[in-house]
Amino acid sequence: MSTLFQKPVQASSPGKIVGAGVLGFATLAMLALVWWSLSPILGRVYAGLRLAETATLWRFTGWGRYFTGMPAGEPFAFVSIYKSSVGFGLAATLFTALLGFLAWRKRSREHIEVLITAPAAGFAQAGILGAFGSAERAIRSPETDPVPAGPAANPFKGLRDLRDTRAVETVVDDVPWYLAAALFLTTDATAPLKNRKGRDAILKAARRAADRLAVDPASDLPVELLSILRGYMLAAMTDQAGRDMDGLNQVHAVLGSADDMKDAIADLAALALSQKALFFPDYAWLRHIDPGLQSRITSYG
Repeated sequence: MSTLFQKPVQASSPGKIVGAGVLGFATLAMLALVWWSLSPILGRVYAGLRLAETATLWRFTGWGRYFTGMPAGEPFAFVSIYKSSVGFGLAATLFTALLGFLAWRKRSREHIEVLITAPAAGFAQAGILGAFGSAERAIRSPETDPVPAGPAANPFKGLRDLRDTRAVETVVDDVPWYLAAALFLTTDATAPLKNRKGRDAILKAARRAADRLAVDPASDLPVELLSILRGYMLAAMTDQAGRDMDGLNQVHAVLGSADDMKDAIADLAALALSQKALFFPDYAWLRHIDPGLQSRITSYG
């Protein structure tokens, strides 16, 4: 019944299109006439704007010398303002295209819809078992034989001072790569690092590693990936520059008291949640490696 009262949709008539075109050309003609008549004044204004937006570097270009060297009161060539704008137009176009590409790249890799998509192996039997298997299933440690996805010894418990970089770096190789990534994220959420590049680097490396192992669980991870994961984990634990020291002390207290690394990470996740700093999508990659630990993190520790 409601369709009887809907206003019919009409296509734009040719007359409106022609009218819009005529109006556009008329506007351009008027602007051209204004430039022709007032170029001695408008040229000075135009030159000032170009000098300001380029921090006076424009004066060293050919058109810059033309506009700044014209005697006062003399008219500028009619095509000068158009030709001199071509370079800026191309630069603006390329810059806009670059921003668009970076936005598309970020959207295609980090958007929530991407994070919750199927693993790289698809929904084949191996992919389903890898993503939704029991928390007690076996996982592959890239440097050693497969280890159970159960308890993981905490190598930091025996250290006297977790602020001592030299002492901490002696045991970082004992931390499986996925626990290093999770430890960085929970530590950074509780006591954020001043350098914010680490979080992006960790997420990128962890997702690459998870995707690689989803396709081939028996493959070894590249050394550069392991270096990134463990290097940033070390920085998260020991770097004191610009940090919330109370938060870092809490992190150290948790790590120094827990026997199991996964218990420590879950406790840190709960601590970050209490500070409203736990971002659940950061741990989406973990469901392909240790869904039990991911479940503990995303269920408030």
